[in-house]
Amino acid sequence: MTRAEQIAGEYRRRIVSGRLRVGDAVPSTRAIMRDHGVAMATASRVLAILQDDGLVESTPGRGSVVRAPDGADPAVLTRDGVVGVAVRIADAESLSGVSMRRLAAALEIPTMAVYRYVPSRDDLELAMLDRVMGEIVLPPASGVWRADLEAAARALWQSMVQHPWFAGALSMTRPAAIPNAMVLSEAMLGSLHAATGDPVQSFTDYLCLLHLIRGVGLTLETELADRAATGLTNDEWMDTRIGDLRRVAPGERFPTMKKIIDTGYPYDPDVLFESGLRRFLDGVAASAGG
Repeated sequence: MTRAEQIAGEYRRRIVSGRLRVGDAVPSTRAIMRDHGVAMATASRVLAILQDDGLVESTPGRGSVVRAPDGADPAVLTRDGVVGVAVRIADAESLSGVSMRRLAAALEIPTMAVYRYVPSRDDLELAMLDRVMGEIVLPPASGVWRADLEAAARALWQSMVQHPWFAGALSMTRPAAIPNAMVLSEAMLGSLHAATGDPVQSFTDYLCLLHLIRGVGLTLETELADRAATGLTNDEWMDTRIGDLRRVAPGERFPTMKKIIDTGYPYDPDVLFESGLRRFLDGVAASAGG
């Protein structure tokens, strides 16, 4: 990294953090020379880098000032608006498709200008998770633990269906502190505690249920990508593999597998979710004595 790039990085961080706001003057070439002990050519290059990033512009009589992003609807150019655009990109293209460059292109602003609203890619992903969690609406509590837990689980599942990348973005071992997740977590934990009366067992059951829902949810984005790549639904693709299955699972050795191959299985993630949820809650109810 050159000295000019290092100095430009310092001013870039000031702009992104808001210490230098839109319209604020950026140090002149002479000021940069004085403050950083560099030659005029280096100081000029600093300002050129910031201009190329779309962060500053030259104005008559004022020199270089922090530039207001242009191109997108001003109403979108807020942190909430930028996060909303990122969620829409992820819904359509996957979470991995949400790069700062891709987001900037959608907003029609320079890539570096995105950092004014979200300091980093990690911060953006966390904000996206929080936004999606905030969209989950739970019905009023009925006071019946199973009914309330079913409602919360289904609300989470529907969010995963609407946002296929969502399940994969959730960490189950090192979860982030997501403010909007607390409402759903409290509702699920409260229902389980009402069933078991044991806070430790309730939390264990809560994690198991989340793993179940997330596990089915992880198949959603993969299936959409596979369908786009092959042009075949899951059932259509399986029909092309029946011969392979019969070869690796001959009926005389695997009679139970042969039965399902002969019968056929209509794959449906909603069915997997509902069946898993029902059987899980039956287990909780049996352990709780009803």
